[in-house]
Formats: sequence, C-alpha cells, structure tokens
Amino acid sequence: MTGRAFGMLAVLTVATQLGGCATAPSLESAKLDGAPRSVVLHHPGSGETVAVTYWRPGDGYDPAAMREISVLFRDRRSDETIPIDPSLIDMLVELRQRVGAAPESPIRITSGYRSSATNASLSRSNPNVAENSYHLRGQAADFSIAGVPPARLAEEAAAMQRGGYAMYAHTGHVHVDTGPFRTWTPKTGEPRAPQILEAQARARAKAQSQALALAQKAGNAKARVQVADAGSKPIKAPGKSPAAPGAKAPPPDLARVRVVLAQVKEMPVQKPAKR
Repeated sequence: MTGRAFGMLAVLTVATQLGGCATAPSLESAKLDGAPRSVVLHHPGSGETVAVTYWRPGDGYDPAAMREISVLFRDRRSDETIPIDPSLIDMLVELRQRVGAAPESPIRITSGYRSSATNASLSRSNPNVAENSYHLRGQAADFSIAGVPPARLAEEAAAMQRGGYAMYAHTGHVHVDTGPFRTWTPKTGEPRAPQILEAQARARAKAQSQALALAQKAGNAKARVQVADAGSKPIKAPGKSPAAPGAKAPPPDLARVRVVLAQVKEMPVQKPAKR
C-alpha cells in the first residue's frame, strides 16, 4: 500500500469522528457568527485548491469537507494525511475576516501536517523547526493571504489571544497553531513588528490588572507579590496598612487569583516554544 493510500485510509477511518482530531473545536469559535463557514485553501507548491463549506448551523463540521482540507494539508514529502483540527480552520477563517480579506480570497498553506520523519529532517537543517511541533498533530499552519502584509496577520493573531503565532518576514508567512497562547522570535533574528509588541503589551497589562484586583479583593499579600513578579514590575496595593505584629490574616480565597495568575504566566514571552 502506498503512503498516499495509507494516509487516505487513515482519514476515511477517523474523519467521520471529529473527536479524533487533536483538540475539540475551541469555544472561541463562537466569535464567528452562526452563518455557514467556508474557506478557500491553496497550496502554492502544487497548485492545488480546495474551496469548501466546512461548517453549517445545526450540522456542525462537515466530515467530507474536513477530509478535503486534510488532503490539502498533507505531508508533501511522505504523502501522509491525518485529520486537521477544526479549530485551526476556524482560526484561519477568523483571521481572514479580521484583516478584511474577501471570503473567496485563497489562504495559501505553505506547511500543514508534517510526519515525524519530515519534521525531524527539517529540524536538522532549519533552526526554526521545533522538534515537537504542533505541525505533527495537525494543529498548525504556515500561511499567507495575497495582498495582506504578514505583520498585519500576526498583529491580528496577537489580538485574538489564542493559539501560538509568529511572523517570518524572510519568507513572508505567518505560523499559527491551536496550542497555548504564546509567540517567539524566529531564529533568523528578524525584529517583531511594533504593532505586535503593542498588542502583546496591552494583553499582559490587562491580565495583570485583573489579577491584582482579585488579589486585593482576597486581601492576601502573598498573592499580590506573585502578581507583581508575574508582571516583572513591583505593584503596591493602595490603601493597605501593615498588619499589627502577631495579627492573623483572614483565610484567603485564592482560587480565582490562581486562575488569573496562570493566564498572566501564559502570556507571550521571549523563549523557545513549540511551533
């Protein structure tokens, strides 16, 4: 059995059960309205194009359309195919909408699914290829849209605050995935666009402010210190005087504080990440 036939058999076996995809469709997909969702995907290397309506109200994700998407996303070296995370397609469609591109504008996929062998080979010659990439799971895409600057796409990905993203100016593409919200600087050393940095700063400031407010409400000094450390800047709680020696602090309710602290720590930082 050829690699192509084996890959297609795998898709036919599992594609009708979208629960077998890498992740369940994100709740963030609700930002797309209730109208049918269509996408035009194009692979510039082979010239292949897929134009499908992949989601409909009441029916959800269309297995046949998702199979067509998986074939276009296939590993071009091994011809292997796996189901693609529907949330990834939603993310691409929402990005297309946010930049004002027409619904019929092709989203050019330069890299979709990668087999283990392909990813290992690429990682040996390309420092930007992560060993445990989300491409291995059908959860990542390297893409571009004609007429839309990569910096604009990356700026909108930053503003969406979900999934990983990075801009590769030297190739003109943007990486997005459905992993944790994060970003990184390509190892080619290219600078990140100012508007992307601004979007990140706004997101961190908002999350840190929410965490501090919860910590103050809980009346717990230790939590306030943790919030300050997470934001890399000292923060003082106004209107609070030191407790008298020997006084016991009220039992803190830190459940909500921990949740927001976790969100702060997951904001993008300059460090290696899966991609």
